[in-house]
Amino acid sequence: MQYAKTTLLPIFLFACTISYSQMEFPSFGSFNAEEIKLKQCSFDPEAEAIIPFDKAVVNHDDNYQMITERRIRIKILNEKGIDRANIVIPFYHKDGFEFLSKIQAYTFNSDASGMQPGLVVEKKSIYTEKQNSYYSLVKFAMPAVKVGSIIEYHYVSTMKHYGGLDDWKFQSDLPTLHSSFMLQIIPDREFAYTVQKNYNINIVIKPMPEHGRIYFEMNNVPALRIEPYMDARRDYIQKVMFQLSGYTTRYGSKQSVNASWKELAYDMMTEKYFGSQLDKDLKIEEIKAIALLENSQQGKLRSIYEFVKKRIEWNGFNDKYAPDGLRAVWERKKGTSGEINLLLVNLLNSVGIETYPVLAAERDYGKVDTTYPFLDRFNKVIAFAVADNKQYVLDATQENCPAGLTPYSLLNTTGFLVDKKKFNLIKIAPGTRTYKNVITIAGTMDAKGLITAEANVKSYDYARQLRLDAVKDNRKKFVNDNFEKPYERMTIDSFLIVPPESDSIPLEQIIRYKQQLNESGGFMFFNTNLFTGIEKNPFLSSIRFTNVNFGFPYNIFVEEKIKLPAGIKIDLPEARLIESDDKKIQASRQVFREGDELKILVRFIQTTTLVTADGYPAIKEFYKKMTDMLNEPIVIKMPN
Repeated sequence: MQYAKTTLLPIFLFACTISYSQMEFPSFGSFNAEEIKLKQCSFDPEAEAIIPFDKAVVNHDDNYQMITERRIRIKILNEKGIDRANIVIPFYHKDGFEFLSKIQAYTFNSDASGMQPGLVVEKKSIYTEKQNSYYSLVKFAMPAVKVGSIIEYHYVSTMKHYGGLDDWKFQSDLPTLHSSFMLQIIPDREFAYTVQKNYNINIVIKPMPEHGRIYFEMNNVPALRIEPYMDARRDYIQKVMFQLSGYTTRYGSKQSVNASWKELAYDMMTEKYFGSQLDKDLKIEEIKAIALLENSQQGKLRSIYEFVKKRIEWNGFNDKYAPDGLRAVWERKKGTSGEINLLLVNLLNSVGIETYPVLAAERDYGKVDTTYPFLDRFNKVIAFAVADNKQYVLDATQENCPAGLTPYSLLNTTGFLVDKKKFNLIKIAPGTRTYKNVITIAGTMDAKGLITAEANVKSYDYARQLRLDAVKDNRKKFVNDNFEKPYERMTIDSFLIVPPESDSIPLEQIIRYKQQLNESGGFMFFNTNLFTGIEKNPFLSSIRFTNVNFGFPYNIFVEEKIKLPAGIKIDLPEARLIESDDKKIQASRQVFREGDELKILVRFIQTTTLVTADGYPAIKEFYKKMTDMLNEPIVIKMPN
């Protein structure tokens, strides 16, 4: 799918207090016959619900606080859509920056004569839940919702200033008939905006500089749903993005804001809580002692990087600044990604290692539009270092990512190296590292088809990092998802993980298990595709609008040896090799019998990391053929 990204020139907007309306919206409880009769979305028939309209109007008060009035209507189309009655509205509560007011919500159901009076959500049913130190959630449930219900809610958001101006998203995971956004700008401000949209969907843009406002509208927008190996959702969603580009001083002169990447680099390097923190001598004796123990720059880099990871705990939040200063971060031993990685940059530079801060946008956050320096397109800061002529991309919030392994969350993204002279946009790629698992299985089969075995899985590079993260997050879920759930009639007797003592040692997992083979008509069926992670074809949708981003290359090898009971007969399948047309994906399987032992070799190699949406049909078909081949069972005739 192709997208148009149109960067428009900044528009100078003046204050105005006239009406915002660009089209007539029905009042609460007023519906046309089409809305009442609607049972399916014509342009998105799989939808469980539909949004007839989603509109927002942004204004300001005399203190230039940003006030957003929003109204959303949803029609429930089938049983799955009933969950849409649980409404959650996030807002940024830190330092009292934002609060919500004038919340109204109704459910409307139809009878033979038309729509019944609305059932109101009472104020006592609306509550606020603190999500974390930054965000809270307003929650409420719409009453008496069923198939055919129309639900509608309205609220007002008040923010301290226009720094909270966010993207307007015309698209969600539900199809939308109408979405509109009216923006009123405070006096003497210029905002640049970028439109991201599909070529097949039209957008209405009405700049009204004489009134100090601009209007955006989209109609008949299909849903954007989550799909396997999908890039960040925000890379595809139909939206308009804003950024302050200039202002007029009290003396009448115009000042630009980040009109070029060079200016952004200069502004960030002179920013009190960013670049100004990098030259400060923090006088940390532990770092000097660590540096003295290492003879090479690479040794110093690795040691300091690991020390910072262990010393400073990540609080779970991404940021680009160190508002309390780096010394405070060091002393409290906890910080945001911005604080931790700016500290890392400072410490590496202090021992003579060339290191720069890099503004980064993680894969889940979305791609960077390189045509305009939108600071909000980045969600964190990382470090870029050169030691003994080797380049390192470092993120000290990634506990299980060693120096030399580009963090998984940054693969195939664009970063901005921030420096007054060497500023540059850089591509972040995996290099020669892969997702690598080497799996060896040894076991025995009894005369009733029960296999008792032990599997040893050695995980390298990205497999190592992601599996360590998963085990720490939820060990039980990790074992179930990777070693038990995908396989019929398998029971895990024990699971042992051997923590690697150094970065160069793989993560070792030892699994003891039992598996009863399926039987039919005197034959047993032995599935040899074990613990590879490619047991099923992940690509099932008939149509896909997003790229397939694997992130890294794959290298998976399985060697299985099973001792057989006496007297059995095996129908040995032929050796198989299947590969994609461009030879970038290969899978093979070989099955041998040597006396009383069955030996299986499985290999999967994939060097391609990104497939565009246009290539989806081909990779969907290839993965189907590949998984069918790997899952083809070995037929065993058991002794009488």
